[in-house]
Amino acid sequence: MTDRPVIASLGRKDFASDQDVRWCPGCGNNAILAQVQKTLPELGIPRENIVMISGISCSSRFPYYMNTYGIHTINGRAPTVAMGLKCARPELQVWVITGVGDALAMGGNYFSHAMSRNVDFTILLFNFRMYGLSKGLYSPTTPPGIRTRSSPDGSIENPVNPVGVAIGSEAAFIARTVDVFQKHMSGVLRRAAE
Repeated sequence: MTDRPVIASLGRKDFASDQDVRWCPGCGNNAILAQVQKTLPELGIPRENIVMISGISCSSRFPYYMNTYGIHTINGRAPTVAMGLKCARPELQVWVITGVGDALAMGGNYFSHAMSRNVDFTILLFNFRMYGLSKGLYSPTTPPGIRTRSSPDGSIENPVNPVGVAIGSEAAFIARTVDVFQKHMSGVLRRAAE
């Protein structure tokens, strides 16, 4: 990726679709979207060679907000679709956009197998430790004791560690960043694309 020239004529606005973003104000999804839209032009990959694939969650609206190709799949199956697409069209830059329920609950096996197979695509897992789409229910990554609408006395389960799952699945590249650390996130996105 480092050999590719920056496409000088493209910027963040070129990667933004004409759809109104329907995430809650202040949600970290907005910051992640902005940074992806800012970073993609720097990769030097034409928009028509980039595909965003998502399942079901708030984060899964992502393909609608990108001016690239996009596929909205069923719950938990985005990695499977990404594997098929990448195998059929290896020249494409394929990104899976997913949340904790989509990746670690309904799609747990698909998520893990995608990483163990090391097919060349990038998974962005949005981990807000609860289900935002269902308005604050606890999720596989909710820490014990956290009170939510579905755990009024506090969550009693041990949370799933997404990094641990990735390490255990022997993923080729694993990184974490936080939505408010935009400079760090940009570097992580670039390295993930490579």
